[in-house]
Amino acid sequence: MIPCTKTGCHQWFRNKSGLTQHVNVYHPVLPSVNISVPVEQCQESSAGEEHSQVLPDSYGDSGNPLDDPSNSNPLAEYVGPGDRYYRNYHPNLTGRPCDSLGNFLPAGHPAEPLTDMRPDDWSPYSSRLEFELADFLFTRSQMSAANINELLNLWNASLLSTGGQPIFRDSGEMYKTIDSTPLGDVQWEKFSTSYTGERPTENVPPWMNDTYDIWFRSPKEVIRNMLSRPDFSDAIDYRPFWEYESATDSRQWEDFMSGDWAWKQADTISRDPATHGSTFVPIILGSDKTTVSVATGQNDYYPLYLSIGNIRNKVRRAHRNGVILIAFLAIPHMDKEHASTDAFRRFHRQLFHSSLAYILHDLMPGMTEPIVMRFGDGHYRRVIFGLGPYIADYEEQVLLACIVRGWCVKCLAMRQALDTNALYRSRKHAEALIEEFDLKNLRDEYGIIGDIIPFTSGFPHADIYELITPDILHQIIKGTFKDHLVEWVESYLKAMHGTVKANAILDDIDRRIAAVAPFTGLCRFPEGRHFKQWTGNDSKALMKVYLPAIEGHVPVEIVRTFRALLEFTYLIRRNVITEETLVTIEDAINRFHKHREIFHESGTVQTFSLLHQHAMKHYPDLIRLFGAPNGLCTSITESKHIDAVKDPYRWTNRNKPLGQMLIINQHLDKLAASRRDFSRRGMLEGSCLTATMQLFSTRDGRAHSNTSEAPGSNRCNEDTDEAVDCPTSIEAHVELARTPQTKQARTVTELAAELNLQHLPTILEEFLLQQLDAYDNCWSRGSRR
Repeated sequence: MIPCTKTGCHQWFRNKSGLTQHVNVYHPVLPSVNISVPVEQCQESSAGEEHSQVLPDSYGDSGNPLDDPSNSNPLAEYVGPGDRYYRNYHPNLTGRPCDSLGNFLPAGHPAEPLTDMRPDDWSPYSSRLEFELADFLFTRSQMSAANINELLNLWNASLLSTGGQPIFRDSGEMYKTIDSTPLGDVQWEKFSTSYTGERPTENVPPWMNDTYDIWFRSPKEVIRNMLSRPDFSDAIDYRPFWEYESATDSRQWEDFMSGDWAWKQADTISRDPATHGSTFVPIILGSDKTTVSVATGQNDYYPLYLSIGNIRNKVRRAHRNGVILIAFLAIPHMDKEHASTDAFRRFHRQLFHSSLAYILHDLMPGMTEPIVMRFGDGHYRRVIFGLGPYIADYEEQVLLACIVRGWCVKCLAMRQALDTNALYRSRKHAEALIEEFDLKNLRDEYGIIGDIIPFTSGFPHADIYELITPDILHQIIKGTFKDHLVEWVESYLKAMHGTVKANAILDDIDRRIAAVAPFTGLCRFPEGRHFKQWTGNDSKALMKVYLPAIEGHVPVEIVRTFRALLEFTYLIRRNVITEETLVTIEDAINRFHKHREIFHESGTVQTFSLLHQHAMKHYPDLIRLFGAPNGLCTSITESKHIDAVKDPYRWTNRNKPLGQMLIINQHLDKLAASRRDFSRRGMLEGSCLTATMQLFSTRDGRAHSNTSEAPGSNRCNEDTDEAVDCPTSIEAHVELARTPQTKQARTVTELAAELNLQHLPTILEEFLLQQLDAYDNCWSRGSRR
């Protein structure tokens, strides 16, 4: 591996060709500039291909773990099988293990055991059956307390005749047992706020007198739980990195820590030598209002979610609790008379930002000074927090960025000309504008709401304009595709052919969509595309079949417009995006802009100054910053609404449901943490029935081995007063398929033909006869006793 010798550049290359291309592109030597290179660096660069990167002398006494000869973590190393890919890791924030006091450990030092609990300790549950029952009733069946009580009453009644002990007496005892679980326990807290500004002398609006409650959990403790999870230890990145393909030295982006933002933040943080060797933990937030019930009273909730940038995208997208509910924000409700006033809008915005700032305040010390936390691999590490990307749809983005609705939150393009190029927004530029201009000019010329203090203003290295993430679901799938192009096709057909003929064409398009043959991955639309309630999955499914349905009914330019958009959509949804993919993405954007002109020329649309389509041009830069967009899409938070808000709401009795929802979420977290802990200790292998049978078999075996027997005594009947139960050992347990297989063999003869085993009936008959003889012998010996 060959390093770049440019000071401050940390890239490595497999051969001299890759190094030469890199230097020519990123470090060109201009004739008019005299570049002085340290003597030590010149000598090192001429020493050949096999050498290590030379760091500036200032690193010598800085506490940089690279200066420690016991540190075996190189800056560049191959990843995955073979040498197809390699990574350049950040040289300062290296995620080096330490002890519980923060003292760095030598390389190869073993981690302390995560727990000293025995593999048969089910605390706080008494047995596997008790835990599995609680998890089944609460998590999977989502049974109400009344139904749980009814089930337990019936179960306990069945145990009376045998003298068995009930597992739980009632639902209250089960809930109390779940509550006593120490794992995953982060308590809910509450703070209240109210309006403190100037009030009118009369007719004071109700919202000025109301008190707003915000429920939250400590984000630091939530992060501590996430980092300590053993099931995340193999899916977590401890250091920012740049990943390359070895053959071409072509860079690629996948998970969040592979992006430029994490690397730049690490550069900024590591200016303080005390942070060297720490693990950078970016905080990813997401919020969005959601409706749980249309028919009953308070039906809107405002959840706030948290994740960390270290976990891989596949974990964040999967239902593995990589995204955690940490707060319910307040929703000020107001009548129409006061809802449109400037005072209420200003209060609403400031309430949102002040709430976020308060909820996140316990992370502030850890953003400048490392704190020690334990990770799922058993090691302690110093941790530095940083505010990372914020997942939000456009309505939430303008609230976050304090931008006027209709303006782009990423760049300074005028809202009347969004199809033009413009400079990116930045925190420093916005602060300078606020100092220079009045509020009216800020709104009209730059789209900035200057009288709101963003929650990021008090956090180091946080630029809210940079932290806004791409939103594939609302910007591309539901926005550009469904709300724009699909609707434009209908408008185009009516403009070109008239309403009657256009409706006939649209009916034929629907028939084509409905006629799509069943195939894996394709969703069928028996009635075409005419249904009122569209979901994100509906739009995704329609994208797969819409292009061939309109072919022949619309000009080729419209078909090419759809093709360009579909190519763009599927490219940005890839798990791994390479430099070549970025070039293809930019080409798809250019082709989309070229071919969509037919809608303007035909009079279907009057302007392309549209926010969703404008957002497409920011995707290449956002991919370079944050990695593949599918790890930061609002579809993640939309999916989390079901588990964290909508399902818990349905479990409540609708009387002050928020308090019940908080308890339900806490119970779910504790049960999930217990399941992870028991699984890690190998206590949940097989089914509960199999484990119980094996346990009884083991106990019986111990009892038999401790009993002295006369020659010829029978093990099948230890006590003549009890019924014979033979055999006592269970060698296997068979679970039948849940879904009947009607096309499989139904008789032994058919099974023998299907398996091509001609002697199967004979073998099975002999086996059954042997089992019957063994049982008869056991019974006859027991009777003679």
